[in-house]
Amino acid sequence: MFKNREDFIRYASGYKGQVLKDDLIVDLCRDKTVLDLGCIDHNAQRALALGERWLHRRIKDVASDLLGVDVLPEDAQKLNQLGYRIVVEDVTRMKLGRHFDVIVAGDLIEHLSNVGMFLDCVANHMHPESICVITTPNPFNIEQTMLAVFHNQIAVNPQHVSWLDPRVMYELISRSGLFIADFHWVDTRFNFPIKKKGWKTLINKLSAYLMTKRPILRRDYAVVLAKNA
Repeated sequence: MFKNREDFIRYASGYKGQVLKDDLIVDLCRDKTVLDLGCIDHNAQRALALGERWLHRRIKDVASDLLGVDVLPEDAQKLNQLGYRIVVEDVTRMKLGRHFDVIVAGDLIEHLSNVGMFLDCVANHMHPESICVITTPNPFNIEQTMLAVFHNQIAVNPQHVSWLDPRVMYELISRSGLFIADFHWVDTRFNFPIKKKGWKTLINKLSAYLMTKRPILRRDYAVVLAKNA
């Protein structure tokens, strides 16, 4: 647990390590009862095409019990016919009637219109020893800056409704019934390399170098949350 916001930011800014997002989540879910929120990864076809790279499938292989939640009824039905267990619920209003050891919200929070209600809902499905892992893009990623400089644009999923850098994430969590117990910079399958002819090799190498020297410029991060006593 971090003492205060500045303690947390010092840690995040100085932490030069990086882990694979999916590996981090799978390790946290091993032999646990797990609730995987927003688990389908956009649609059933895409999830199945990912194969072993589909995070929900990897969690299923290691969890003692797994329940998925998403808002896509037809896709959930297709996947349930293949042996998955996914219920159709709004993650800001769900009432599942049980607690879970681990709640996963991988690249979900930036899609939600009401993150306060979401965090309240998460807390309601946690017991005192539960954790919740949230991953989300870092808006100050150096690749976004390079895209703005060289292409006059940034890369944003059209379904995203917010950006949460680590400092804002801390404030958000501090207003809930949860606290940040751990933090990681994470590597994902999403990246935004410069494609401008004549510049791309140099700029992409520079971006990669700067991310190792200035962690606050990395692409994505994870916070591990626990419940206040």
